[in-house]
Amino acid sequence: MNVNWFKNPDHVVYAPVEEFAGNFGKETGIHNLRQELDAFRANPTPEGKNLKGIKRTSLKLMVPNMVFDEKIDMGDSVWVYMGENYEAYCLYWPQE
Repeated sequence: MNVNWFKNPDHVVYAPVEEFAGNFGKETGIHNLRQELDAFRANPTPEGKNLKGIKRTSLKLMVPNMVFDEKIDMGDSVWVYMGENYEAYCLYWPQE
């Protein structure tokens, strides 16, 4: 992983967690994706968290500003990363 890849707007999709979790959870076969996202948001770790779906899919939950020395826009949010061949998803939660 390279910080410059995450800084490129062509590689990033910004999505509200409500819409993302339901749709993406179905596509990947990770039925509890919303719960996993909420749990990781509450207790993020620098190494992130890998999740496996039942449809031969895996993804990594991460907070870029905990991973890279250089800070990026929205880097304190939870991101979903599936490799450099796919877009990364920067998730945001509604104001609580």
